[in-house]
Amino acid sequence: MPTVLIVDDTPVDLVLLEGILKKDPQNKIAKATNGLAALELLQNISDEVDVVVTDLNMPEMNGLELVNRMQSVYPQIPVVLTTAHGSEELAVEALQQGAACYVPKTHLAERLVSTVQQVRAMCAAERNYERLTQAMTKADFEFRLTNDPVLCERLVEMMQQIAGSMGLCEASNQVRLGMALEGALFSAYYRGNLELDLDQLESLQLDHPEAIALVEQRRASEPYASRVLHVQASLSRDEGSFVIRHEGPGMDIASIPEPNDPQALDKLGNRGLVLMQAFMDEATFDSEGATITMIKRRAAAVARV
Repeated sequence: MPTVLIVDDTPVDLVLLEGILKKDPQNKIAKATNGLAALELLQNISDEVDVVVTDLNMPEMNGLELVNRMQSVYPQIPVVLTTAHGSEELAVEALQQGAACYVPKTHLAERLVSTVQQVRAMCAAERNYERLTQAMTKADFEFRLTNDPVLCERLVEMMQQIAGSMGLCEASNQVRLGMALEGALFSAYYRGNLELDLDQLESLQLDHPEAIALVEQRRASEPYASRVLHVQASLSRDEGSFVIRHEGPGMDIASIPEPNDPQALDKLGNRGLVLMQAFMDEATFDSEGATITMIKRRAAAVARV
């Protein structure tokens, strides 16, 4: 049974997090009251823990410091942040340092379980062709994704697998690459081709029935139904380039959150845009707001620049 290690210095919040995560019967829970205690516990159970969920503001070792240590000692275990109002700047820094995702504390009940499941799925992407992809030195792809979000999920898994096997990404960065690609595809599909606004995106991420019904309605009707996503990907051992274009109206460039803007964390509808800018080395939109170009460089290649 997969174990989620929850880290929070407030006993009430530990009980709350445990109760929420146990809504998924597959979760086994381990608990720690700060970053130091979490690291001590991981010395004994790191083989069992597949996700860490941590608060940011804690004594002895806070969530940001824990993320940094996890990157050094347990890079294969992704970290999900729980962000309270007032901790946004620290959360942005933690995302830059290696955290895999975040959930605002105001939305824990609705989003924590699904976020943990999402991060876990990124870690478990299939590796059926690992030996073959390890032999790759360069790969170029062009996709035309029809009106089916499952295709986006399969594409993310494929890009993760190839990037990891080629050595472009280490284990933890492989998860972050997947989260960034999924965030970009999510924004292009729902905000671009289906023309959902920020509030509707927020409702969709919270699984509100009216938002789900709206998505199904638009998937079945024109002009939305015939729109596709155009994806170009070029990967080498030193760099990955990803260009995603939707066929809907371009997003208002002014509405796209600036990289590292702490205020953007408050809106779940912004999460895809936040993650792709935090986890990629470059992320730029064209002037019409319909095409996003993202660059991911291998750490050693970045060091040589």
